[in-house]
Amino acid sequence: MADGRLIDRCGRPIRSLRVSVTDRCNLRCRYCMPAEGVPLAPKSSLLDFEGITRAVRVAASLGVTRIRVTGGEPLLRRDLPELLAMLAREPGVTDLSLTTNAVLLERHVEALRDSGVRRLNVSLDSLRPDRFEQMTRMAALEDAWRGIRAASAAGFDPIKINSVVLAGFNDDELDEWVELTREANVVVRFLELMPIGEGAEARRLGGYCDLTQRREELVKRFALEAVPGPGGNGPAVYLRAPGAAGLIGFITPLSNPYCDRCTRFRLTSTGGVRPCLAQDLEISIADAVRAGDDAAIAAGFREAAALKADGHAWRAGGVTETSMSTLGG
Repeated sequence: MADGRLIDRCGRPIRSLRVSVTDRCNLRCRYCMPAEGVPLAPKSSLLDFEGITRAVRVAASLGVTRIRVTGGEPLLRRDLPELLAMLAREPGVTDLSLTTNAVLLERHVEALRDSGVRRLNVSLDSLRPDRFEQMTRMAALEDAWRGIRAASAAGFDPIKINSVVLAGFNDDELDEWVELTREANVVVRFLELMPIGEGAEARRLGGYCDLTQRREELVKRFALEAVPGPGGNGPAVYLRAPGAAGLIGFITPLSNPYCDRCTRFRLTSTGGVRPCLAQDLEISIADAVRAGDDAAIAAGFREAAALKADGHAWRAGGVTETSMSTLGG
């Protein structure tokens, strides 16, 4: 802490908080969870809207300005736009966004827009219906695209599409995504498979794809040019094909780590503060939230800051045992 701001032990200011509102999901992505799902937290253990807003208010008082609401699939949380509107009204929150798989998005677009959300991150790993179904165990690619198109028509900007690239599965679609950005005003971001939960096993089976190398190949093939990133200020490196309406981004936690620039915490749906995706470590602020004890909530955030690692051990074979749906994507 310095001047009321939350600073971790490596001197990095914490500016961003990903807030999970549920660990439930309507898809079963193979790198995220098994077909039967994962053990779910009792609904009674989830933070209520007032508690989530209180935690965000305290985080904002400590210098956090960017809030992204996640899940599981956040649109499964009943009355989610009500919570988003509460968060949008909090002083200090200058950027409010939502991560979704977009399968349920079309029916919620107007309510989300009215709540104050302006940016969306959509998880979408393939342009091909058969592969989408194989990856997610659900035939819902067209549902996702209808949601994306509805969001674009409603004025959401930017819409970031996050695609986890798996060697031997969808790594042959990169050219198609680049071509998509020539006409579509979207930001397509390629992500390396991280060894988290089911993703750890997928990586051991050969699913990891080095995106730093693939980026270099695409730069040469499409004459991609480096450009500033859109809103969000995350770890992606952004490029644009000549004359393209949209952008391409690369997120490379394994081949080119960005830990030195990480300013992010996660708040799980049950009130755990996670300082790092690569650490199976969290500080619970659930009791403090339910007691309305702002000082204790702030102390929990500070404790997490003191424990945030300077880097991760993934490249040395380390894994995160907790599933991504539990952590908050």
